[in-house]
Amino acid sequence: MVRSADQRILVAWDPATKVEHFVREARFTGERGGADRQEGGNDFGFLVPTPTEPEIAEADGAVFAALGAPSAPRIVDVPRFRPHWTLVGALLLSSRMAPTSRAATDAAPIPKAAVEVVKTARVAGYEAAVLRADDPDLLGKWLADNGYQSRPELVEWSRPYVAAGWMITAFKYVGGAARTDVSAVRMSFATDRPLFPYRVPVDQIAESGRGSMLRAFVVGPGRAAGTLGEGASARAWSQAGITYSRPLGADGGSAEILAGALPAGAAGALADAWLTTFEDATWPSGTDDLTFAFDPAAKPYQRVVERPVDRDVLLPLDVAALAAAGRVVAARRRPSAA
Repeated sequence: MVRSADQRILVAWDPATKVEHFVREARFTGERGGADRQEGGNDFGFLVPTPTEPEIAEADGAVFAALGAPSAPRIVDVPRFRPHWTLVGALLLSSRMAPTSRAATDAAPIPKAAVEVVKTARVAGYEAAVLRADDPDLLGKWLADNGYQSRPELVEWSRPYVAAGWMITAFKYVGGAARTDVSAVRMSFATDRPLFPYRVPVDQIAESGRGSMLRAFVVGPGRAAGTLGEGASARAWSQAGITYSRPLGADGGSAEILAGALPAGAAGALADAWLTTFEDATWPSGTDDLTFAFDPAAKPYQRVVERPVDRDVLLPLDVAALAAAGRVVAARRRPSAA
């Protein structure tokens, strides 16, 4: 089965237009077979839910490297003193430990209806179909009949989105096309709250301790914070750690960083936005979707990594031995108490 591997995503939300630009660099591991095999034997794909109809386009994946450069941890050298005994100036002990680092942490049943194909596109090495459905089982049948991924776990995964009236965009790799690679894909859609569809089918959830790395770059009107779930079950995205959060241009960056990944004009509107980066080593593990809120009054943050730097201290063994012998002699000569 093909599974999600390390992922990099960009969520850029404009509070003025309430439009989210979601860029995903998809990576997969495993064999393309079984439930993931498509017509022709070469194709695989994935589904993305959105609350409104998305515009789909190819994005420049270089944006992730551009955003990752200023948000890299700040390295701080920390002296680590190591004693070395000497005998008449000769070193008797010499050893080095491998450098280590430590991060400073800061409902009624829905009647059956046909699946509506809202639109289709061929983009970034994929065929994509934006779908609206009133029944998840009919959605699964449509996917299977048209060469997209379909299996019972995906049908169950789609149920809450279908019930809420969300769109489902189905992507499949175009195995027979002249292009054999896949690039980053951008989906732009209206939403009152920026989101990432963090929830995955149950057969995709990684075992504890065996997750991949999800790196999320979130651009918006302040320091971002993630929340999983809704209502009484809402909770902080605790499995992810913030590595960086500052205004986008704070380290010499600008809206130009986003220009290749966002539609024309969208990057300029976000010139004063903040960039917050997260790392989640448990991916994929979600049973709820992820939404973001922003705090423009928050303090900037950058993760600090302490790097031990060895400093040798020479301790003369012969002098230490003489001092010890002197203390013994002095103790023997000291008169005992009556």
